[in-house]
Amino acid sequence: MLNTVWTNTAKRDLKQIYNYLKNVKKSPQGALNVVNDIIEASETIIYFEQYQKDEINNTFRRIIIRHYKIVYDREGDDIIVLRVFSTYQNPSRLINDV
Repeated sequence: MLNTVWTNTAKRDLKQIYNYLKNVKKSPQGALNVVNDIIEASETIIYFEQYQKDEINNTFRRIIIRHYKIVYDREGDDIIVLRVFSTYQNPSRLINDV
C-alpha cells in the first residue's frame, strides 16, 4: 500500500475549504464532514493508476469527492496530494500552480 503525503499547498487548500464552509456557509459540522470525506478519499488510493488522469495535466491523477477534486502524483511509494479544490473553480489556473 502506498503512503499518502500532503503538500503544504494541498494542506492550505483543505484549510481554505474548511474555513469557507465554516465561516461563509455557516456550517461548522458540514465543513468538518467535507474535510473528513476528502481526507478519507485520499487514503483510499491503493495504486497510482486507480483513478482517472486529470484533464488539465494528464501526468497527474484525480479523485472527485462531493464537489471537490483531489489532484495527486506518485513519488516512489508515496502518493503526493498536490491540490484540493472545488470543481466550481477554474482548474487550469489551479493546476498550473502545482
